[in-house]
Amino acid sequence: MKANSSSRALLALSAAALGIPGLASLAPAAFAESPPERTTVSYAYTQYEEDDLDASKLAVGSRERYDIDVHQLGLTTALSDRYGLSLNFARETMSGASPQAISTDVQGNPQVVMSGASIEDERLDVSSTLRRYNEDTTVGVTLGYSGEDDYTAFSGGVDGSLTFNDRLDTVSGGIAVSIDTVEPTQQTGFTRPESEDKDSLTVFAGYTRILTSVSQIQGSLSATRKSGYLSDPYKLEDERPDERVQLAASARYRHFIEAANAAAHVDYRIYGDDWGIMSHTVDLAWYQNINANLQLVPSFRYYTQGQADFYEPLTGINTTGERSSDFRLSPYGAVTAGIKAIAYGYDWKMSIGAERYVSDADFAIESVDRPNPALVEFTRISIGFEYSL
Repeated sequence: MKANSSSRALLALSAAALGIPGLASLAPAAFAESPPERTTVSYAYTQYEEDDLDASKLAVGSRERYDIDVHQLGLTTALSDRYGLSLNFARETMSGASPQAISTDVQGNPQVVMSGASIEDERLDVSSTLRRYNEDTTVGVTLGYSGEDDYTAFSGGVDGSLTFNDRLDTVSGGIAVSIDTVEPTQQTGFTRPESEDKDSLTVFAGYTRILTSVSQIQGSLSATRKSGYLSDPYKLEDERPDERVQLAASARYRHFIEAANAAAHVDYRIYGDDWGIMSHTVDLAWYQNINANLQLVPSFRYYTQGQADFYEPLTGINTTGERSSDFRLSPYGAVTAGIKAIAYGYDWKMSIGAERYVSDADFAIESVDRPNPALVEFTRISIGFEYSL
């Protein structure tokens, strides 16, 4: 059974960074200027565990929510003095119960209708990128496949970058497509489609400016259009529009503070779509160098969003037309606090980190009249290792 977007978000666990003095990292570089000098292999493991649903919020079903384990393997190597290749593989296993609807108790308090039996699923994800490097430009082509019991996705993309002004400025951009098919697991008593398709197209552009030897800024814009079956077949009375246009803009600032031997990272992202959702995200991180081989990275993230136009806090209130009680379409806010340690050797790098995520309607910027009781809280622990041959 499909793990929905909660599992897919786990693939976005790390980003390449541009090094500056003292091993402190700056914003993600657009692309390197030449193929990697050495072959690098990497492995990462992530354990994601959602808190059980509070018993007072349960109408029926299991309180258990998702537990997800992710194993990732990567390989980056040069094919020649002009071409580089990266290969990535991920295997994800998950189990738990899923929110299906929102009802009320006899006092009128909202409660969650959860699936009964534990859901178990496995997802495999593979992708490869071939990149050509010229003196001031790069061009890359990426192909990918993702498959699980009830979901298949084929993706591809082209991206490129141009560096100029004595390599102080870099512009980048690209386009990506995905063709997905969902074949929901059938269950007695539920009416679900046999097979549905959806497609997505994303275009993006970015600009990076090196301000000084210890600071840089980066901005990016992206636009995505999704069409086809965008509803969740495992939720009751979930009817969403068959098209979604999403826009996002982000800004990043990186500064190495020599007196502290540390780098400050400040990120902001604004997002909006034609479903009526607007969100804001602020990311703060501090890369503290302990010595030449060790960094500690505390981080904090704040997120807030409004609700979709067709979001309905209670299932069954509007039984026709577009509606959904999915908590991911509700108004809420969330905070994430994390800590990571990164150790460096001549040929290797190892990291271990932990994050705690808490969401609540009270954290939202806007006032929320009826909080969704299915909002999630989770803990995520990850370890990673890289070795250069």
